[in-house]
Amino acid sequence: MNKLINFFTFKKLDWYVLQQYVGPFIITFLLAWFVLIMQFLWVYIDDLIGKGIDTENLLRFIWYTSSTLIPSALPLAILLSSIMTMGKLGENSELTSAKSSGISLFRFFKSTIIFSMFVSLFAFYYSNYIFTKTKAVALTMLGDIRNLKPTLLIKPKQFYNGIGGMSILIDSKDEKTGTLYGLKIYDHTKGNGNQSILMARSARMIQSDNGKVLIFRMDTGAMYKEVASNSFDDIKYSHYVWKFSNYDKRFDLTQFKLAENFNKNPDEARFSMNISQLNYSIDSLKIQLKSKRLGFDTQFIRQNPVFLLATSAQNAISLNDSLARLNADENARFKVILSNKIRQVKNSLFTHNSDYGYIRSNRQLLQVEWHRKFTLAISCLVLFFVGAPLGAIIKKGGIGLPMFISVILFIIYYMLTKISGEFAQQEKTTPFLGMWFSTIVFLPFGIFLTYKAMNDSQVMNVEGFANWVVEKFSRKHVKSK
Repeated sequence: MNKLINFFTFKKLDWYVLQQYVGPFIITFLLAWFVLIMQFLWVYIDDLIGKGIDTENLLRFIWYTSSTLIPSALPLAILLSSIMTMGKLGENSELTSAKSSGISLFRFFKSTIIFSMFVSLFAFYYSNYIFTKTKAVALTMLGDIRNLKPTLLIKPKQFYNGIGGMSILIDSKDEKTGTLYGLKIYDHTKGNGNQSILMARSARMIQSDNGKVLIFRMDTGAMYKEVASNSFDDIKYSHYVWKFSNYDKRFDLTQFKLAENFNKNPDEARFSMNISQLNYSIDSLKIQLKSKRLGFDTQFIRQNPVFLLATSAQNAISLNDSLARLNADENARFKVILSNKIRQVKNSLFTHNSDYGYIRSNRQLLQVEWHRKFTLAISCLVLFFVGAPLGAIIKKGGIGLPMFISVILFIIYYMLTKISGEFAQQEKTTPFLGMWFSTIVFLPFGIFLTYKAMNDSQVMNVEGFANWVVEKFSRKHVKSK
């Protein structure tokens, strides 16, 4: 207990090192935060320009969005300020003086280690509580801004699924007028696959004044719809085609408003959940998966008795005997009915697999976000133990070499986090491995650098390497003569 109290008790040396560290940390944090804000605005500039948004709402949106980027700027600030501060102290021989006085490197780092621990705790608290609220507001505002011109969301040659139960595909789009060409609307609301398709040569999207109705005003098109029949009476009309010159397709946005989709879409909603909410949602989806897996077999067979025909040789023989007693007309009708029923079975299998995969994918996304809240906080400590000893080794302050090294290291760390995170979201790896991979890689690197710094070892003798290159080049030049 006394050792713990002594560790958190600061002396003049600790306050001096902390004073040297806090200034660069604040500056590098603001710089990293600004770069992230510019990156976000560059990505979403098309959604903000030309929308007629008033200045107050635009600034409000930028503020909420900027606040969500604070946790991402902290690790880079920790890394850069650690290299700059320790490099400056090493360049001024203050580290050497401390070591000659019997002060270990770990003792010299004490105040900055405690500061980094508090930054890590703040990063976790921020991402678990403040980030979730500001992200929810930012996503809602982004949805409302996009909703001012819904045609911007629909891209040529890409399926748009922002309207519940519908998949929309277009061939091309006039960016100035917003006219859609080669429109196809696939209706999946009944869960039977592509049994209803609405096609039009061109269309325009119009939103009602109250924002509750979205209208597709279509010119020259047709609707194709299949009717799966199970009786002899209705077999004559297995599908129909309805052609039109002008048609208005209306969607009730009160059921699936674009802004509200962010709260319904787990890919976006997960950012608005804290740890306890994520745990509850993950457990709920786990129960849903178990229920679907256990209840599917009996339910599928009960609702699709034709499936039993393929499960027994005796059933197949009985079916052949029954077909032999039918006349040609009855046989043809029965085959059509059987074909329709098989199509229904196929659609049922497709719907079940899609639902099961959708729930499993959502659970994976929630687990990824659960791990992200911890890895973000831990990354601040890990990158400190990479940057501080590295600065002590290179013994260069300022924004030259330290800036270059820290940016390179952070890019490597960011790319590892991004790639492994994408693998986890795409279910190519587990959420734990996907979100902790960069930490697992950098933690041994930080331990190695700390060991080297404590023993006054060089990671790489740059001057010696340069002399070796010059010597090799000179020998080759002499031989060529």
